[in-house]
Amino acid sequence: MINRKTNTPIKFIFLLVILSYFYSCEKHEPLRFQKKTISIETYFDCENTDCVITEVLLLESISENDLSEKINKRIEKAACDALNIEDDNKVDNIENALKSFNSSYLEMKKEFPDEIIPYEASINCDISFQNENMLSVLIESYIFTGGAHGSGNSNYLNIDLKTGDIINNEEFIKDDKGFKDIAEKVFRETHNIPKNESINSTGYFFENNTFHLPSTIGFTEEHIILLYNQYEVSSYAEGPIEIKLSKEKALAYLNKNVL
Repeated sequence: MINRKTNTPIKFIFLLVILSYFYSCEKHEPLRFQKKTISIETYFDCENTDCVITEVLLLESISENDLSEKINKRIEKAACDALNIEDDNKVDNIENALKSFNSSYLEMKKEFPDEIIPYEASINCDISFQNENMLSVLIESYIFTGGAHGSGNSNYLNIDLKTGDIINNEEFIKDDKGFKDIAEKVFRETHNIPKNESINSTGYFFENNTFHLPSTIGFTEEHIILLYNQYEVSSYAEGPIEIKLSKEKALAYLNKNVL
């Protein structure tokens, strides 16, 4: 006798496997990004009035979902922070930040018409590292508002790709002492500071003569980047100080999957 009964359990399991596969592909599809140029001429008639000099290259996700929108706002706010030269005027919208920056320049020019040099702002955002769990964005800025020289600054923005939230440095580090120990070892080796000498013996100025981690930590495919900006542990002339830790060697001290 021919058994004409359908093997329902097997078909059902097979269907679940197929649906799970497509769901997994969709879920882990990496976000796509593009560079967006923001021009001061968009907001001011710079042909008939003075404007600051700007070059703003903003990174934005072109994927259409709530997560992408949240990430774009995080990156935009970080770019705005570089433009906010007045402590009491914090904005998180690039249009308002540029307008405020230009207004500050025009007010200064009105007060010192023959002395003021045009303000400058250069901001560039690049992906330093991306996997299915996190995104590390390098935001480099140069701001000039008069004086002998401008101010350069680099900052890594680390974002959780599951939630769109910022990942603070403290969230990465599982063993603070162990991580600092290997970071100090690499710092000393990189800058030729003898092991038996103080960390400031060659001219750096770590507070209390004690090594500490920088405020900005980023990631590449192979390394953890510790970046000390100008004046953080050295003079302006020294420039930013960067050291690289091997991910594999430092992985035991971290909470997050950064591979």
